[in-house]
Amino acid sequence: MSVRILILGGGFAGAFTARHLLPFRRRHQLDIELINATNYFVFQPLLPEVASGTISAPDAVTPLRVMLPGVKVRMAEVKSVDRVNRKVRVVQGSKRVPIDIAYDHLVITSGQRTNLSLIPGMREHGLTLRDLADAHHLRNHVIQCLEHADVTTNKKLKQRLLTFVVAGGGFSGVETIGEMMEMIRRMSRFYPNVAVEEIKAILVQRGDRILPELPEKLGHYALRALQKNGIEVLLKKGIASVFSGSVLLDDDSRLETATVISTIGNEAGNLARSLGIPLVRGKLEVNPGLQLSGHEDVWAAGDVALVPLPATRQNGDSNADAQAQQYAPPTAQFAVRQARCLAQNLILSITGKPVRDFSYQPKGALASLGNYRGVADVMGIRIAGLPAWVLWRGFYIAMLPGFATRLRIALNWFFDYFLPRNTVQIKTDVDSGTRHIRVAAGDVLFDPGQIADGFYVVMEGALELRVAAGPEGGEDFVRLYRAGDHWGERLIHTDQYMPGRLLAVEDSRVLVLNGRDFISLRQSLPMLESYFNSLPEAHYAPSLRRS
Repeated sequence: MSVRILILGGGFAGAFTARHLLPFRRRHQLDIELINATNYFVFQPLLPEVASGTISAPDAVTPLRVMLPGVKVRMAEVKSVDRVNRKVRVVQGSKRVPIDIAYDHLVITSGQRTNLSLIPGMREHGLTLRDLADAHHLRNHVIQCLEHADVTTNKKLKQRLLTFVVAGGGFSGVETIGEMMEMIRRMSRFYPNVAVEEIKAILVQRGDRILPELPEKLGHYALRALQKNGIEVLLKKGIASVFSGSVLLDDDSRLETATVISTIGNEAGNLARSLGIPLVRGKLEVNPGLQLSGHEDVWAAGDVALVPLPATRQNGDSNADAQAQQYAPPTAQFAVRQARCLAQNLILSITGKPVRDFSYQPKGALASLGNYRGVADVMGIRIAGLPAWVLWRGFYIAMLPGFATRLRIALNWFFDYFLPRNTVQIKTDVDSGTRHIRVAAGDVLFDPGQIADGFYVVMEGALELRVAAGPEGGEDFVRLYRAGDHWGERLIHTDQYMPGRLLAVEDSRVLVLNGRDFISLRQSLPMLESYFNSLPEAHYAPSLRRS
């Protein structure tokens, strides 16, 4: 009988856990399935270089099916976890059909997300750099700013377009602003009306130094290197609010800018919050063996997990009570090592043996500063400048999964040294809050149990909703929707599935407003809220009526 292992998340922790389990697949009859929102593994530390054009986007990712032969990969969205019955509900495909997947062991490696709500206005006007889509969007945005700055005659607007602000002086913030400044400078030669002196890159750090994870001396070197590269660093300051054309700092000073990138404020994603388990520091607390407390069949690793490290003595005190509890930092280096430990512990658990505690001494930390400069602290040896930059690239080449990926990245770096940066702006369709869909007579728009997470208005034609009578008997609920009629408002708020089948009885055109935008619109207009509250309950299927 096979053992079903379900892995939620295809980042460093999830993908490498699956990879380390593969050698044991046949021996222990493992049925390994990995669920991820995309079908590829993205090497996140290289996203700043994707955004700057140093690396092409397809070369920074590896298809999960190629990386994990023998692992079933499912591209889907996780909706909920039933820990009692050991089932995970996902939605998949264009119809967003809910599917229940059983497991014997569940591995949660869903990572974290950037909490833009911490700063007013950041959600509306800020950019992030957490995935491939973010990198692509940032690159297009920077090129758009250069294009507009080259042709505008408005000096204030030009200054705003050529001012780029990054919030956060950690590894992500420093590497992002370094790569972005390198990109803008190398591209500016193609924009005759944009002088290098007009470009302003500003790093805002609330702490008293950048790269606090590194020794102070390397942090000071990084600061000087950024400043030498024309980057302004504002220490002991934070962003208080973000507007469409400016940033307000907490000292009431204002920066006129059209670009704000946030690398701060991580929080647990929807999956971790939906488990009904209290979060500690915004993460799932696990024991040293990477298991959730009280749930020996549920494991977690990576950014989503609060992983305890072996306690260290304080001031040489040998008293056990004086030991300080530390936790693994959210870095790729630790996530990969946790994946190895988790895979080994899974096998130990399956074979009835005690699991082992996670323990790892990091080999060091590295950061790229742009302009062929970097800083590194490797096994106690501190390196700065060009050697650190070369070491940084060599370290990441070694971590990349697969020879083909390593070769492509190496060639990207090689050609970037000799060739000019590409200024092509490849625009893609931006997800709109509204869209129109056309359905032919006889087509089924929704089946019972599907997710309809939007607000729908019939523009032309007619559709029929039929809800089968319950076990107690009675007649089917039938309603005909014609032009001007709508449905979906109760489904959005109650998070229920379609109660019946929605069938087009004529060729029809339907306007769809996504659920999040509908909720915002409804909350913003009291008259709209009053309208929906006044609708008779007979308007809805029995399962959607208020009691």
